[in-house]
Amino acid sequence: MSAPQRQPYQPTGPFGAGQPARPPSDVRLPRLFASMMGVFAGLLVLLATFLPQSTYEQVSEGKTVSKFAETGWTRSFDIAPSAEEKEFYDKTHVARYGIPLSAAALTLFAGAAVGFASYRRSSGSPAATTSRTLLVAGGAGTAIGVWMLGMDISASLSFGQDTGRFVSRYGTGSGFWILLAGGLVALLTIGLAVVANRREPAASPQHFYPATYAPYPPALPQPQYPQAYEPPSPPTPPAGSALQQQDILRPSPDNPPRPGNT
Repeated sequence: MSAPQRQPYQPTGPFGAGQPARPPSDVRLPRLFASMMGVFAGLLVLLATFLPQSTYEQVSEGKTVSKFAETGWTRSFDIAPSAEEKEFYDKTHVARYGIPLSAAALTLFAGAAVGFASYRRSSGSPAATTSRTLLVAGGAGTAIGVWMLGMDISASLSFGQDTGRFVSRYGTGSGFWILLAGGLVALLTIGLAVVANRREPAASPQHFYPATYAPYPPALPQPQYPQAYEPPSPPTPPAGSALQQQDILRPSPDNPPRPGNT
């Protein structure tokens, strides 16, 4: 015969059955927000790499002779360059910041995906640790890429000249500002991922009872009271003996002797 199975104690009554399930711990919320911010930052970074990040315009005697914009991948011209300029630009390429920035965005997406999948697990689980590591690495890579691109564009802005006859203008495009917003969201992602490293409070231990017995508390021992002493009854004399005849002649307690009844 197999031993009865053990199952966790399920309280019953007005304070047990029918109670709503306990909501997730507040410690898990930063991990969820970190994953959401990681997706948002990755989308901003990917979008910014395909938008103009820097612009250049050259004006000669009031007429624009050259104008182009650079993204994280290529260079686009608003005014077709001359044959000599085209030959020069064909041999050169822009600083392809789109490669490291896209890698950082993909890292953020991977960390967010693992974070969503492990949302209900403890912060010390391997999945939660992997998500936190990917989010921090992707956020740091994004912030570093934005900082380096900002330094590059800042240096380009210093090349602007205005001699009266020739004017060279360098500027920033919409992609740079979107990328800057993505870098700020990436920093927020790092902060939330670090906060999510806190441990959840330890759960209360569960008590196990055999499945074949009702989960009631053990009965208290009943008090034992001393019984009243009862003297033993005298033995009955044998039939026909002198003692029995005396008992027959002895007056009954219910009929005591009275004058004339002896």
